[in-house]
Amino acid sequence: MRPLFRGARLGLEHTSRQALERLGQELGFELAYVSEPVADATEAEVAARAARAARLDLLLVQHVTFATGDAFLPLLELPIPVGLWALPEVWESGPLPQNAICGLNLGVSLAQKPTKWFYGSAEDSWFQARLKLTLDALRGARVLREGRVLALGGHAPGFFAFAAMPQTGLTVEKAELTELWDALAAVPEAAVAEQAAAFRELSEYPVEALRELFRLELALEKLAQPYDGVALREWPEIPDKVGVMAYAAMARLADRGYTFAPEGDVLGLASLLALRAVSGQPAILLDISHFSPKGILLWHGGEAPQAWAGGPTRLVPHFNRNLPAVRDMSLRAGPISGLRLLPGGKAVVHGGLLNGEKGYDGDSGYLTRPTWAAEPLTPRQFLASWFNHRIPHHMAVGMGAHEEALLEMCTWLGLEVLPARPEERRLVW
Repeated sequence: MRPLFRGARLGLEHTSRQALERLGQELGFELAYVSEPVADATEAEVAARAARAARLDLLLVQHVTFATGDAFLPLLELPIPVGLWALPEVWESGPLPQNAICGLNLGVSLAQKPTKWFYGSAEDSWFQARLKLTLDALRGARVLREGRVLALGGHAPGFFAFAAMPQTGLTVEKAELTELWDALAAVPEAAVAEQAAAFRELSEYPVEALRELFRLELALEKLAQPYDGVALREWPEIPDKVGVMAYAAMARLADRGYTFAPEGDVLGLASLLALRAVSGQPAILLDISHFSPKGILLWHGGEAPQAWAGGPTRLVPHFNRNLPAVRDMSLRAGPISGLRLLPGGKAVVHGGLLNGEKGYDGDSGYLTRPTWAAEPLTPRQFLASWFNHRIPHHMAVGMGAHEEALLEMCTWLGLEVLPARPEERRLVW
Protein backbone atom coordinates (compact mmCIF):
# COMPACT_ATOMS: atom_id res chain seq x y z
CA MET A 1 0.00 0.00 0.00
CA ARG A 2 0.92 3.69 -0.36
CA PRO A 3 0.11 5.60 2.83
CA LEU A 4 -0.94 8.67 0.79
CA PHE A 5 -4.09 6.88 -0.39
CA ARG A 6 -7.14 7.03 1.88
CA GLY A 7 -7.62 3.28 1.50
CA ALA A 8 -4.41 2.69 3.43
CA ARG A 9 -6.15 3.89 6.61
CA LEU A 10 -9.33 1.80 6.38
CA GLY A 11 -7.98 -1.50 7.79
CA LEU A 12 -8.82 -3.38 4.60
CA GLU A 13 -5.84 -5.69 4.97
CA HIS A 14 -7.13 -6.88 8.37
CA THR A 15 -10.62 -7.70 7.14
CA SER A 16 -9.10 -9.47 4.13
CA ARG A 17 -6.97 -11.62 6.40
CA GLN A 18 -9.99 -12.65 8.45
CA ALA A 19 -11.94 -13.47 5.30
CA LEU A 20 -9.06 -15.56 3.93
CA GLU A 21 -8.81 -17.51 7.17
CA ARG A 22 -12.49 -18.40 6.88
CA LEU A 23 -12.10 -19.25 3.19
CA GLY A 24 -9.17 -21.52 3.98
CA GLN A 25 -11.44 -23.77 6.01
CA GLU A 26 -13.71 -24.12 2.98
CA LEU A 27 -11.09 -24.52 0.23
CA GLY A 28 -8.54 -26.48 2.23
CA PHE A 29 -5.61 -24.10 2.53
CA GLU A 30 -3.67 -22.67 5.47
CA LEU A 31 -2.84 -19.00 5.76
CA ALA A 32 0.71 -19.76 6.81
CA TYR A 33 2.30 -16.31 6.68
CA VAL A 34 1.01 -12.72 6.67
CA SER A 35 3.38 -9.77 6.47
CA GLU A 36 2.95 -6.35 7.95
CA PRO A 37 1.88 -3.75 5.35
CA VAL A 38 4.59 -3.13 2.77
CA ALA A 39 5.07 0.46 1.57
CA ASP A 40 8.63 0.60 0.18
CA ALA A 41 11.46 -1.51 -1.20
CA THR A 42 13.10 -2.10 2.20
CA GLU A 43 9.88 -3.47 3.69
CA ALA A 44 9.38 -5.56 0.55
CA GLU A 45 12.80 -7.17 0.98
CA VAL A 46 11.98 -8.05 4.60
CA ALA A 47 8.64 -9.55 3.58
CA ALA A 48 10.25 -11.49 0.73
CA ARG A 49 12.81 -13.11 3.04
CA ALA A 50 10.10 -14.09 5.52
CA ALA A 51 7.83 -15.46 2.77
CA ARG A 52 10.65 -17.56 1.38
CA ALA A 53 11.46 -18.95 4.82
CA ALA A 54 7.79 -19.96 5.26
CA ARG A 55 8.07 -22.43 2.31
CA LEU A 56 4.80 -21.29 0.82
CA ASP A 57 3.00 -23.00 -2.04
CA LEU A 58 1.57 -19.63 -3.11
CA LEU A 59 2.37 -16.04 -2.15
CA LEU A 60 -0.65 -13.79 -2.63
CA VAL A 61 0.46 -10.15 -2.87
CA GLN A 62 -2.51 -7.95 -2.06
CA HIS A 63 -2.76 -4.47 -3.53
CA VAL A 64 -4.70 -2.67 -0.83
CA THR A 65 -3.93 0.56 -2.68
CA PHE A 66 -1.85 1.52 -5.68
CA ALA A 67 1.86 0.87 -5.17
CA THR A 68 4.88 1.45 -7.40
CA GLY A 69 7.05 -1.43 -8.56
CA ASP A 70 9.81 -0.92 -6.00
CA ALA A 71 7.33 -1.87 -3.26
CA PHE A 72 6.57 -5.31 -4.69
CA LEU A 73 9.28 -6.36 -7.18
CA PRO A 74 11.24 -8.29 -4.48
CA LEU A 75 8.08 -10.34 -3.94
CA LEU A 76 7.52 -11.00 -7.65
CA GLU A 77 11.09 -12.24 -7.98
CA LEU A 78 10.72 -15.01 -5.37
CA PRO A 79 11.22 -18.57 -6.71
CA ILE A 80 7.71 -19.57 -5.62
CA PRO A 81 4.32 -19.13 -7.32
CA VAL A 82 3.02 -15.59 -6.88
CA GLY A 83 -0.43 -14.10 -7.29
CA LEU A 84 -1.22 -10.38 -7.45
CA TRP A 85 -4.54 -9.44 -5.87
CA ALA A 86 -6.35 -6.09 -6.00
CA LEU A 87 -9.18 -5.15 -3.68
CA PRO A 88 -12.23 -3.33 -5.09
CA GLU A 89 -12.64 0.38 -4.40
CA VAL A 90 -14.67 1.03 -1.27
CA TRP A 91 -16.62 3.88 -2.94
CA GLU A 92 -17.23 4.92 -6.54
CA SER A 93 -17.20 8.73 -6.60
CA GLY A 94 -15.36 11.64 -4.99
CA PRO A 95 -11.68 11.20 -4.07
CA LEU A 96 -10.18 7.98 -5.42
CA PRO A 97 -9.77 5.80 -2.29
CA GLN A 98 -7.29 3.09 -3.30
CA ASN A 99 -6.55 2.84 -7.04
CA ALA A 100 -5.73 -0.81 -6.31
CA ILE A 101 -6.76 -2.19 -9.69
CA CYS A 102 -4.33 0.21 -11.34
CA GLY A 103 -1.64 -1.12 -9.02
CA LEU A 104 -2.57 -4.63 -10.13
CA ASN A 105 -2.23 -3.53 -13.76
CA LEU A 106 1.23 -2.14 -13.02
CA GLY A 107 2.18 -5.35 -11.22
CA VAL A 108 1.22 -7.79 -13.94
CA SER A 109 3.00 -5.62 -16.52
CA LEU A 110 6.25 -5.99 -14.54
CA ALA A 111 6.04 -9.75 -13.90
CA GLN A 112 8.84 -11.72 -15.56
CA LYS A 113 7.62 -15.23 -14.66
CA PRO A 114 4.16 -16.87 -14.40
CA THR A 115 2.12 -14.67 -12.04
CA LYS A 116 -1.64 -14.93 -11.68
CA TRP A 117 -3.85 -11.91 -11.11
CA PHE A 118 -6.85 -11.84 -8.75
CA TYR A 119 -9.50 -9.20 -8.29
CA GLY A 120 -12.29 -8.75 -5.75
CA SER A 121 -12.92 -9.23 -2.07
CA ALA A 122 -12.30 -12.64 -0.52
CA GLU A 123 -16.06 -13.17 -0.45
CA ASP A 124 -16.52 -12.57 -4.20
CA SER A 125 -17.34 -15.65 -6.29
CA TRP A 126 -14.97 -14.59 -9.09
CA PHE A 127 -12.05 -14.29 -6.69
CA GLN A 128 -12.90 -17.62 -5.05
CA ALA A 129 -13.26 -19.47 -8.36
CA ARG A 130 -9.87 -18.24 -9.57
CA LEU A 131 -8.23 -19.07 -6.24
CA LYS A 132 -9.74 -22.57 -6.07
CA LEU A 133 -8.47 -23.31 -9.56
CA THR A 134 -5.00 -22.16 -8.55
CA LEU A 135 -5.04 -24.25 -5.38
CA ASP A 136 -5.98 -27.34 -7.41
CA ALA A 137 -3.24 -26.59 -9.94
CA LEU A 138 -0.60 -26.04 -7.27
CA ARG A 139 -1.48 -29.32 -5.54
CA GLY A 140 -0.55 -31.05 -8.78
CA ALA A 141 2.57 -28.93 -9.21
CA ARG A 142 3.67 -29.66 -5.66
CA VAL A 143 3.67 -33.45 -6.02
CA LEU A 144 5.53 -33.17 -9.33
CA ARG A 145 8.17 -30.97 -7.73
CA GLU A 146 8.48 -32.65 -4.34
CA GLY A 147 7.17 -36.20 -4.70
CA ARG A 148 9.17 -39.41 -4.42
CA VAL A 149 8.46 -42.54 -6.45
CA LEU A 150 9.92 -46.00 -6.98
CA ALA A 151 10.73 -47.47 -10.40
CA LEU A 152 10.66 -51.20 -9.69
CA GLY A 153 12.19 -53.42 -12.34
CA GLY A 154 12.44 -50.89 -15.17
CA HIS A 155 10.09 -50.68 -18.15
CA ALA A 156 8.33 -53.58 -19.87
CA PRO A 157 10.24 -55.28 -22.70
CA GLY A 158 10.34 -53.13 -25.82
CA PHE A 159 8.39 -50.25 -24.26
CA PHE A 160 11.31 -47.91 -24.76
CA ALA A 161 9.32 -44.67 -24.40
CA PHE A 162 8.63 -45.59 -20.77
CA ALA A 163 12.34 -45.18 -19.95
CA ALA A 164 11.91 -41.38 -19.95
CA MET A 165 12.21 -39.66 -16.58
CA PRO A 166 10.34 -36.59 -15.25
CA GLN A 167 12.01 -33.18 -15.36
CA THR A 168 9.83 -31.39 -12.81
CA GLY A 169 11.80 -32.19 -9.64
CA LEU A 170 10.06 -35.49 -8.84
CA THR A 171 12.54 -37.87 -7.19
CA VAL A 172 12.74 -41.30 -8.87
CA GLU A 173 14.45 -44.13 -6.99
CA LYS A 174 15.20 -47.33 -8.91
CA ALA A 175 15.20 -50.91 -7.70
CA GLU A 176 15.51 -54.33 -9.32
CA LEU A 177 12.82 -56.99 -9.15
CA THR A 178 15.07 -58.90 -6.75
CA GLU A 179 13.72 -56.58 -4.07
CA LEU A 180 10.22 -57.81 -4.88
CA TRP A 181 11.32 -61.45 -4.70
CA ASP A 182 12.85 -60.77 -1.26
CA ALA A 183 9.67 -59.03 -0.12
CA LEU A 184 7.57 -61.97 -1.33
CA ALA A 185 9.69 -64.42 0.62
CA ALA A 186 9.29 -62.32 3.76
CA VAL A 187 5.46 -62.28 3.74
CA PRO A 188 4.18 -64.36 6.70
CA GLU A 189 1.67 -67.11 5.95
CA ALA A 190 -0.56 -65.69 8.67
CA ALA A 191 -0.79 -62.39 6.78
CA VAL A 192 -1.78 -64.22 3.59
CA ALA A 193 -4.44 -66.13 5.52
CA GLU A 194 -5.76 -62.87 6.96
CA GLN A 195 -6.11 -61.37 3.47
CA ALA A 196 -7.90 -64.49 2.28
CA ALA A 197 -10.32 -64.41 5.20
CA ALA A 198 -11.19 -60.77 4.52
CA PHE A 199 -11.68 -61.23 0.74
CA ARG A 200 -15.23 -60.30 -0.36
CA GLU A 201 -15.05 -59.41 -4.07
CA LEU A 202 -16.85 -61.47 -6.71
CA SER A 203 -14.37 -63.85 -8.31
CA GLU A 204 -14.21 -66.68 -10.82
CA TYR A 205 -11.56 -68.20 -8.57
CA PRO A 206 -12.03 -69.79 -5.16
CA VAL A 207 -10.25 -67.86 -2.43
CA GLU A 208 -7.65 -70.59 -1.99
CA ALA A 209 -6.54 -70.13 -5.61
CA LEU A 210 -5.76 -66.48 -4.87
CA ARG A 211 -3.23 -67.00 -2.08
CA GLU A 212 -0.22 -66.07 -4.23
CA LEU A 213 -2.11 -63.01 -5.39
CA PHE A 214 -2.58 -61.93 -1.77
CA ARG A 215 1.12 -62.61 -1.08
CA LEU A 216 2.08 -60.42 -4.03
CA GLU A 217 -0.29 -57.70 -2.82
CA LEU A 218 1.32 -57.67 0.62
CA ALA A 219 4.85 -57.61 -0.82
CA LEU A 220 4.02 -54.73 -3.16
CA GLU A 221 2.39 -52.83 -0.32
CA LYS A 222 5.51 -53.18 1.78
CA LEU A 223 7.69 -51.80 -1.02
CA ALA A 224 5.26 -48.99 -1.86
CA GLN A 225 4.77 -47.61 1.65
CA PRO A 226 7.65 -45.06 1.66
CA TYR A 227 6.70 -43.63 -1.75
CA ASP A 228 4.04 -41.52 -3.43
CA GLY A 229 3.76 -44.14 -6.15
CA VAL A 230 5.40 -47.11 -7.87
CA ALA A 231 6.09 -47.75 -11.57
CA LEU A 232 6.14 -51.54 -11.78
CA ARG A 233 7.43 -53.90 -14.47
CA GLU A 234 4.63 -56.39 -13.84
CA TRP A 235 5.40 -58.70 -16.78
CA PRO A 236 6.88 -61.04 -17.87
CA GLU A 237 8.86 -61.91 -14.74
CA ILE A 238 6.04 -61.82 -12.16
CA PRO A 239 3.70 -64.27 -13.92
CA ASP A 240 6.65 -66.45 -14.91
CA LYS A 241 8.04 -66.64 -11.37
CA VAL A 242 4.97 -66.28 -9.16
CA GLY A 243 2.27 -67.80 -11.34
CA VAL A 244 -0.15 -64.88 -11.03
CA MET A 245 -0.70 -61.59 -12.79
CA ALA A 246 -0.11 -58.45 -10.72
CA TYR A 247 -3.21 -56.56 -11.87
CA ALA A 248 -5.71 -57.63 -9.21
CA ALA A 249 -3.10 -56.99 -6.52
CA MET A 250 -2.49 -53.51 -7.94
CA ALA A 251 -6.24 -52.90 -8.10
CA ARG A 252 -6.77 -53.90 -4.47
CA LEU A 253 -3.87 -51.70 -3.39
CA ALA A 254 -5.36 -48.82 -5.39
CA ASP A 255 -8.54 -49.34 -3.35
CA ARG A 256 -6.42 -48.55 -0.29
CA GLY A 257 -4.92 -45.37 -1.74
CA TYR A 258 -1.72 -46.62 -3.40
CA THR A 259 -0.77 -45.45 -6.89
CA PHE A 260 0.81 -47.96 -9.29
CA ALA A 261 1.73 -47.46 -12.93
CA PRO A 262 1.98 -50.67 -14.95
CA GLU A 263 4.76 -51.59 -17.36
CA GLY A 264 7.31 -49.38 -15.61
CA ASP A 265 5.87 -46.14 -17.01
CA VAL A 266 7.47 -43.49 -14.79
CA LEU A 267 6.13 -40.46 -16.68
CA GLY A 268 2.72 -42.15 -16.63
CA LEU A 269 3.07 -42.53 -12.87
CA ALA A 270 3.98 -38.86 -12.50
CA SER A 271 0.89 -37.98 -14.56
CA LEU A 272 -1.28 -40.15 -12.28
CA LEU A 273 0.06 -38.44 -9.17
CA ALA A 274 -0.66 -34.99 -10.57
CA LEU A 275 -4.19 -36.02 -11.60
CA ARG A 276 -4.82 -37.47 -8.17
CA ALA A 277 -3.58 -34.31 -6.46
CA VAL A 278 -5.70 -32.05 -8.68
CA SER A 279 -8.91 -34.13 -8.60
CA GLY A 280 -8.73 -35.60 -5.11
CA GLN A 281 -9.60 -39.01 -6.64
CA PRO A 282 -7.52 -41.97 -7.88
CA ALA A 283 -6.31 -41.83 -11.47
CA ILE A 284 -5.62 -44.71 -13.87
CA LEU A 285 -3.56 -45.53 -16.95
CA LEU A 286 -5.37 -46.79 -20.05
CA ASP A 287 -4.54 -47.83 -23.60
CA ILE A 288 -6.37 -46.75 -26.74
CA SER A 289 -7.57 -50.21 -27.78
CA HIS A 290 -10.33 -49.72 -30.35
CA PHE A 291 -11.96 -47.02 -32.45
CA SER A 292 -15.55 -47.16 -33.63
CA PRO A 293 -18.64 -44.97 -34.11
CA LYS A 294 -19.18 -45.35 -30.36
CA GLY A 295 -15.97 -43.45 -29.67
CA ILE A 296 -12.44 -44.31 -28.54
CA LEU A 297 -12.31 -47.47 -26.42
CA LEU A 298 -9.95 -47.03 -23.47
CA TRP A 299 -8.80 -50.24 -21.82
CA HIS A 300 -6.23 -51.78 -19.56
CA GLY A 301 -5.46 -55.13 -18.02
CA GLY A 302 -7.53 -54.82 -14.86
CA GLU A 303 -5.73 -52.78 -12.19
CA ALA A 304 -8.29 -50.00 -11.67
CA PRO A 305 -9.67 -49.28 -8.19
CA GLN A 306 -13.34 -49.85 -7.41
CA ALA A 307 -13.85 -46.08 -7.21
CA TRP A 308 -13.79 -46.16 -11.03
CA ALA A 309 -16.32 -48.97 -11.35
CA GLY A 310 -19.57 -48.31 -13.18
CA GLY A 311 -21.13 -51.44 -11.69
CA PRO A 312 -20.12 -54.71 -10.01
CA THR A 313 -16.51 -55.85 -10.22
CA ARG A 314 -15.12 -59.37 -10.33
CA LEU A 315 -11.77 -61.10 -10.59
CA VAL A 316 -11.30 -63.05 -13.82
CA PRO A 317 -8.41 -64.76 -15.67
CA HIS A 318 -5.98 -62.61 -17.65
CA PHE A 319 -7.09 -62.40 -21.29
CA ASN A 320 -3.75 -63.71 -22.66
CA ARG A 321 -2.13 -65.84 -19.98
CA ASN A 322 -5.29 -67.25 -18.39
CA LEU A 323 -3.74 -66.71 -14.95
CA PRO A 324 -5.31 -65.15 -11.86
CA ALA A 325 -6.29 -62.45 -11.84
CA VAL A 326 -7.46 -59.15 -13.25
CA ARG A 327 -10.31 -56.94 -12.07
CA ASP A 328 -13.04 -56.89 -14.68
CA MET A 329 -15.33 -53.85 -14.71
CA SER A 330 -16.83 -51.08 -16.77
CA LEU A 331 -15.45 -47.61 -16.17
CA ARG A 332 -18.03 -45.34 -14.63
CA ALA A 333 -19.79 -42.84 -16.86
CA GLY A 334 -18.92 -39.18 -16.48
CA PRO A 335 -16.36 -36.50 -17.24
CA ILE A 336 -12.66 -37.30 -17.16
CA SER A 337 -9.47 -35.26 -17.41
CA GLY A 338 -6.21 -36.47 -18.87
CA LEU A 339 -2.55 -35.59 -18.55
CA ARG A 340 0.49 -37.04 -20.25
CA LEU A 341 3.86 -35.66 -19.20
CA LEU A 342 6.47 -35.91 -21.94
CA PRO A 343 10.24 -35.53 -22.22
CA GLY A 344 11.61 -32.10 -22.97
CA GLY A 345 9.31 -30.25 -20.57
CA LYS A 346 6.14 -30.92 -22.58
CA ALA A 347 2.68 -32.19 -21.74
CA VAL A 348 -0.67 -33.12 -23.23
CA VAL A 349 -3.83 -32.06 -21.39
CA HIS A 350 -7.14 -33.51 -22.52
CA GLY A 351 -10.59 -34.54 -21.38
CA GLY A 352 -13.98 -35.81 -22.42
CA LEU A 353 -16.75 -38.11 -21.28
CA LEU A 354 -16.84 -41.83 -20.58
CA ASN A 355 -20.16 -43.29 -21.67
CA GLY A 356 -20.26 -46.14 -19.15
CA GLU A 357 -20.32 -48.89 -21.79
CA LYS A 358 -17.92 -51.75 -21.18
CA GLY A 359 -15.57 -53.10 -23.81
CA TYR A 360 -12.93 -55.80 -23.40
CA ASP A 361 -12.23 -57.81 -20.24
CA GLY A 362 -10.32 -55.74 -17.72
CA ASP A 363 -11.24 -52.09 -17.11
CA SER A 364 -12.66 -50.34 -20.14
CA GLY A 365 -15.01 -47.67 -21.41
CA TYR A 366 -15.63 -45.49 -24.46
CA LEU A 367 -14.30 -41.93 -24.57
CA THR A 368 -16.81 -39.62 -26.23
CA ARG A 369 -16.88 -35.84 -26.79
CA PRO A 370 -13.09 -35.56 -26.35
CA THR A 371 -11.30 -32.29 -25.75
CA TRP A 372 -7.67 -31.29 -26.17
CA ALA A 373 -6.34 -28.43 -24.05
CA ALA A 374 -10.00 -27.60 -23.29
CA GLU A 375 -10.92 -27.35 -27.01
CA PRO A 376 -13.54 -29.79 -28.35
CA LEU A 377 -12.53 -32.31 -31.01
CA THR A 378 -14.26 -35.15 -32.76
CA PRO A 379 -13.08 -38.62 -31.68
CA ARG A 380 -11.27 -38.99 -35.01
CA GLN A 381 -9.53 -35.61 -34.60
CA PHE A 382 -8.49 -36.61 -31.09
CA LEU A 383 -7.05 -39.90 -32.30
CA ALA A 384 -5.23 -38.12 -35.14
CA SER A 385 -3.76 -35.57 -32.71
CA TRP A 386 -2.54 -38.33 -30.38
CA PHE A 387 -0.80 -40.17 -33.21
CA ASN A 388 0.50 -37.05 -34.97
CA HIS A 389 2.26 -35.99 -31.76
CA ARG A 390 3.56 -39.58 -31.31
CA ILE A 391 2.37 -39.76 -27.70
CA PRO A 392 3.35 -42.92 -25.76
CA HIS A 393 0.56 -45.45 -25.55
CA HIS A 394 -0.52 -44.93 -21.93
CA MET A 395 -3.25 -42.36 -21.37
CA ALA A 396 -3.46 -41.15 -17.74
CA VAL A 397 -6.98 -40.12 -16.78
CA GLY A 398 -8.57 -38.72 -13.65
CA MET A 399 -12.16 -38.27 -12.54
CA GLY A 400 -13.97 -35.02 -13.21
CA ALA A 401 -13.49 -31.98 -15.43
CA HIS A 402 -10.13 -30.51 -14.40
CA GLU A 403 -8.54 -29.40 -17.66
CA GLU A 404 -8.37 -25.76 -16.57
CA ALA A 405 -6.48 -26.67 -13.39
CA LEU A 406 -4.15 -28.98 -15.32
CA LEU A 407 -3.42 -26.27 -17.87
CA GLU A 408 -2.63 -23.82 -15.08
CA MET A 409 -0.48 -26.44 -13.35
CA CYS A 410 1.57 -26.81 -16.53
CA THR A 411 2.05 -23.04 -16.65
CA TRP A 412 3.32 -22.93 -13.05
CA LEU A 413 5.73 -25.78 -13.87
CA GLY A 414 6.92 -24.18 -17.11
CA LEU A 415 5.66 -27.11 -19.20
CA GLU A 416 4.77 -26.59 -22.85
CA VAL A 417 1.23 -27.85 -23.51
CA LEU A 418 1.03 -29.37 -26.96
CA PRO A 419 -1.83 -28.07 -29.14
CA ALA A 420 -4.21 -30.35 -30.98
CA ARG A 421 -2.79 -31.60 -34.27
CA PRO A 422 -5.85 -33.08 -35.94
CA GLU A 423 -4.62 -33.50 -39.52
CA GLU A 424 -6.37 -36.68 -40.68
CA ARG A 425 -4.90 -37.33 -44.15
CA ARG A 426 -1.38 -36.10 -44.79
CA LEU A 427 1.83 -37.08 -43.04
CA VAL A 428 2.62 -34.88 -40.03
CA TRP A 429 6.13 -34.96 -38.61
